[in-house]
Amino acid sequence: MNIILSTILVVSSMVLIVLGIVGFRHRGISGVKAITLLMFAMAIHSFAYGMELMSSDWETMYQWIRVEYLGVSFYPILILWFAREYAGERRFANNYVMGIVLAICTATLFLVETNAMHGLYYAQMGVDRSIGFPIVMTQKGQWYMVQVGALYFAMIYALVVLIGQILNTRGVTRRRAFLVFTGMLVPMIASTCYLLGWGIGEIDLIPFSFIFLSVLVASGIYRYDILFLSEVTHEMIFNTIGEGVIVVDSEGYILKMNRAMQSLFGILGQLKIGEPINRYMVLAHILESSDSQTIAMGDKHYQIRLNAIGKHHGTIVVFTDVTEITEAKKQVEILAITDHLTQLYNRHHFVQRFNQLEKAGVVMLLDIDHFKLVNDQYGHLAGDTVLCELADCLSEHFYDGVICRYGGEEFAVLIEGESLENARNRGEAFRAAFQSRQTDFPCTVSIGLCWYNKADYSKTMNQVDKLLYQAKNAGRNAVVWEEALET
Repeated sequence: MNIILSTILVVSSMVLIVLGIVGFRHRGISGVKAITLLMFAMAIHSFAYGMELMSSDWETMYQWIRVEYLGVSFYPILILWFAREYAGERRFANNYVMGIVLAICTATLFLVETNAMHGLYYAQMGVDRSIGFPIVMTQKGQWYMVQVGALYFAMIYALVVLIGQILNTRGVTRRRAFLVFTGMLVPMIASTCYLLGWGIGEIDLIPFSFIFLSVLVASGIYRYDILFLSEVTHEMIFNTIGEGVIVVDSEGYILKMNRAMQSLFGILGQLKIGEPINRYMVLAHILESSDSQTIAMGDKHYQIRLNAIGKHHGTIVVFTDVTEITEAKKQVEILAITDHLTQLYNRHHFVQRFNQLEKAGVVMLLDIDHFKLVNDQYGHLAGDTVLCELADCLSEHFYDGVICRYGGEEFAVLIEGESLENARNRGEAFRAAFQSRQTDFPCTVSIGLCWYNKADYSKTMNQVDKLLYQAKNAGRNAVVWEEALET
């Protein structure tokens, strides 16, 4: 008979291993990591107990018991972990409770492995042959009851959580929850029967209940995709949001954050739950303001929204990546003030900058001599090339000025704080440089130059325009200047 029982348990362990491997492939789903590890722990228990039933001497049996507890010891923490992840409930099964249960499980493994030294887990152990084959007979020690208490605590918690899912859901989700509930209930019943002595002698009924559990899980995978264990929880939603979200309590400590937030702050160091926000100056500065704002971080731009939690419970900070919108807006702004061909400022922006002048300075207006002949002789593409050459030459010689394409082949330059005499010398140097440039389309420029009147744009431009035409009438390729508008 022991051969039959052992074979059943070994086959059951192999099924559990297969289910565990299937689960491992879906480990990204909430709760699957825990139930996968639980499957592997049950497989260890089932296989080792099968080997124990096949053993004929006490020493071999005890060695297999020690192997069994590589899985059995961690049932409480794995069941608790699974139920917590399944329901997304962490107020009761918090990290403190999880830590205590894990400590009990670890201590159980240690005490079983060293039981011969102290007898805290099994007070006495022997061999019973009354049912036709040898089986271990034990007297439970003090720590055994602690482990049993932890196991029942975890199973009751799991069953309560699953009942909640059954009552609060409908359709396939409810059927899936009921299937998992039944799978959890069967080992609990088997464990109770074993502890009360309602089984066959000292045979442990729990590994045999895994057979029923395996069938339930396998059918659940086939019929209800049971590996998608939970409904979409707040945690899942929180972590799939593309925006960075961080929750800060009323005293400035980090309560929670999603994955997007963690990656967002990678350049500043890893954020940690429980740390004060003042450790991260960017966040501290953001919380000082109660208004929405846009900040730059590295090469990214983020819009920040602050949402109060109640009246005094803290703040939810949301980071929205607006880099593309910001860059697009900048491009529109640049296009609005820039000449498309020469990439200099346009006339509209030139007028705006003139109206913002604070100090005295000079204005220069220049025109390409006989530009129409360039277009007629070489074509309009050649004319565009000349305009771009002029723009490059202006940018080189008047890097401290506001340079614009005033219209057609006319260009204007504002230099705030410059003297008229120095501007004339620079104008002459520019005129000579443009004339002697390396080009396939030689031509020259005429330039008018004068002081500007900060209070009167029209008067200033009329005056410099007259000076430009004087340069044209004087034979072109010249700079004509006058101090008449000095203020």
